[in-house]
Amino acid sequence: MGVNEEERVTSWLLPELLWDGRTTRAGAAVAVRDGRIATVTEAGDVPRDAEAEGAVRRLPGWALMAAPVNAHSHAFQRAIRGATQTRPAGRPDADFWSWREAMYAAVLDADPEWIHAASLACFREMRAAGWGSVGEFHYLHRDPEGRRYDDPLTLANVVVEAARTAGLSITLLHVAYATADVDGSPLDVRQRRFRCDSVDEVIADVEALAARWRHDARVTVGLAPHSVRGVPVEWWRPLAEAAEAMDLPLHAHVSEQRREVEACRAVHGCRPVELLDREGVLSPRFTAVHATHLSDTEVELLSASGARVCGCPSTERDLGDGVLPAHRLAAASVPLCLGSDSHTLLDPWEELRLPEYHLRLVRERRVVLGVPEGELVRWAPGALRTATEEGGAALRTGAGRLVPGAPAELVAIDLGDSALAGVTAETFPEMLAVAGRAGLARPVDLQSPPASSA
Repeated sequence: MGVNEEERVTSWLLPELLWDGRTTRAGAAVAVRDGRIATVTEAGDVPRDAEAEGAVRRLPGWALMAAPVNAHSHAFQRAIRGATQTRPAGRPDADFWSWREAMYAAVLDADPEWIHAASLACFREMRAAGWGSVGEFHYLHRDPEGRRYDDPLTLANVVVEAARTAGLSITLLHVAYATADVDGSPLDVRQRRFRCDSVDEVIADVEALAARWRHDARVTVGLAPHSVRGVPVEWWRPLAEAAEAMDLPLHAHVSEQRREVEACRAVHGCRPVELLDREGVLSPRFTAVHATHLSDTEVELLSASGARVCGCPSTERDLGDGVLPAHRLAAASVPLCLGSDSHTLLDPWEELRLPEYHLRLVRERRVVLGVPEGELVRWAPGALRTATEEGGAALRTGAGRLVPGAPAELVAIDLGDSALAGVTAETFPEMLAVAGRAGLARPVDLQSPPASSA
């Protein structure tokens, strides 16, 4: 492939194996220009003068792929990881709601410096684990007294700065939060730092945030009504319309807990997804986070609208939320992406295998989420796409893909690692999905090859 001066790439990467999202290829080359994928081609197509110019990075013994995308995160919650793994004696009913009390307490007095430090620690661990970008569902807006900062975006900006320092691309999903429950009751005093006073305030803050970071290619912005518990019903339609007008991703917590579903039925006469459909929220830009407790009708509504679901299986496991109905979503062609949410652990490979493994336990059989490929039914290739390109689609960044124009957020997998002993091109997706662990994927520095673990 010839390139003229205007098309000159900054790096050519030549791995031993390349996972392109569909197949594992040997002898491939990836060209990067200005932080984006320029082309994916054969190694023989690399221009002859690229080596002399120092633009070629050969990666023998390494596989290359798009970095996983963490589509749902609350970075500050990483700070309570070890503090919530007990329960008071005599409280056998410890669950999401009792965990939430500890979460509230963690941020009541936190200043911007603490928020930055907690977020930076989380994002550094996330990056080291193998993720390349994150969707940060951000609902810490006010000071410890519940007042607006002089700069209302103070806490959003320190979180963005933490991601940039850690080397992660970030989509800051600005959260609308106004009520304590589905019935519209006012926020609890412990929720005072989350408060938004109006739809207009939320939209103005999102517009200001987008303007603040518009020149940084690794920072994007989205809109996130918290949940049917946290947002009045009359806010949903204007917020969805604002996301459409600004071409932003639109995310919300949906049906994580049975209690939330029952409250929605009692107040609105319908289930959460049915309410969002009634209010015009469902669309291809909408992602329902968790969606643990869905009726068949709700699955059909998500499918018909082109909406997707973000599962956070390690958090759903930790909080006892329930099992993500990934098999029902797959049968209805509802796209699934993944997030680490409260960061009980930070491991993209664990997140991608848990939807399959949870269903194996529930249904007492194997390869539940498999897709026919010739004479085999395979689940791992689809799981890898769930962890990569589907997350980028949910955040509307194009990340997680190896296609021209996509962000060059890449990771290298050490084929000499003991976890992958015996791997072949044919078994690479399965080996990575089953035996991958945090740290196995190394962020690719376009200036130098990754360091081997050997």
